[in-house]
Amino acid sequence: MINEVDFKQLVAKAQKETREVVKKVGDKLKEYRDKYFSVIFLLLAIFFSLESCQHKKANRSWELVDFNKIPGETLLNNFFDALSKYRFNQILVLNKEHVILLGDNSGDSDEDYAAKEKEAIVFVSADGGKTLKKRVLGKGTLREAVSVGRIVVLVNENGGSSQLIKALPSFEKWEVIQEFKNEEINNINFYSTTVGVASFYRETSDQEAKSEIRYTLDGGKTWKNMGLHVSDGFGAYVFASANEIEYIEANQLIRFNFITGERTVSSQKIAPEGYVCEGSYFRDPVSRETYTYLEKASNKELSLKNLKTQEVTPLPKGSDHLEIFGDYYHTMVKEGAYYNYVWTADKGKTWHTEELRDFFVTPSPMGYYGKGYTYALVTLFNAKPEAKKGGRFAIRKPSQ
Repeated sequence: MINEVDFKQLVAKAQKETREVVKKVGDKLKEYRDKYFSVIFLLLAIFFSLESCQHKKANRSWELVDFNKIPGETLLNNFFDALSKYRFNQILVLNKEHVILLGDNSGDSDEDYAAKEKEAIVFVSADGGKTLKKRVLGKGTLREAVSVGRIVVLVNENGGSSQLIKALPSFEKWEVIQEFKNEEINNINFYSTTVGVASFYRETSDQEAKSEIRYTLDGGKTWKNMGLHVSDGFGAYVFASANEIEYIEANQLIRFNFITGERTVSSQKIAPEGYVCEGSYFRDPVSRETYTYLEKASNKELSLKNLKTQEVTPLPKGSDHLEIFGDYYHTMVKEGAYYNYVWTADKGKTWHTEELRDFFVTPSPMGYYGKGYTYALVTLFNAKPEAKKGGRFAIRKPSQ
């Protein structure tokens, strides 16, 4: 017989064992709960991470414009894509919405595969590339263009002679400003709709090339020789005022007044010890500060120098130029058969690379605007079905 004391001990033991069992079950349930929620949180984290990556990819994707789908465009000889008819020399970007491709139709041919007479061609988009309109500006090939005020000034070359053309950005209206027989024009720039500078080339009677740097004060109708002689050639300059330009020569920054002919040295020893200045000179459209490229004498690596702050910034390997928009620098860098889009948002402290492996990029022309907008002609090789392969006009649009 169990007495009262033994009974109480048995009850206490049973209660203790029950509590231990309940605790073990509770711990086990908690363990499963923690694991369950950990898995849930992990899956959610992966989901949102993928969503974020997809969002970034979508916002930083390249939009591809198929010329075959432009109204009025047809396949070349019923086989090659429509883009193959054209040879573009420049992509002029006025803003993120307004883009102009200029060149000619020298890739076009008739039914007998005979080349057609070259026409000066522009394709214009005012909606970021969604639609493109073709304009023909007579015979020849459009070599280059510059935007000034509310007009675009273009150089049209035809048979060794040149025309200067003035047009509205829409190209609904255009006119020939002046013609230059047996002369070629390049490196044109305008300070205003009236003041401009350009290089003129012609062959003399003894077949020697003669070049002159000229200026205009009437919008391109008449041009005067500056009388400027630059030992290392003349290709990179910026306007310092309405009658002055600045350029780099012999490791010095030169300011030249093309009205008076006065030439002054603004700065000496552009390239520090161990570097060579290769002569480029350009201005940031945001800060208005000027820059040049330096080449390291020991390994030929390229750097960027700010002439105001004197700061020298090493550029990514393979860079041969850079587009600057405030703190944002960007460019396309060749890697083997492909190109990478490379950029920095902190003036070169950290660099980022976007590999482009779905298409081949044509080295020239390319266009840039603002923080990340990039324009190039590409060839799709990895698309399916086969009909989606071929030439495209590619536009990179950054995240907003």
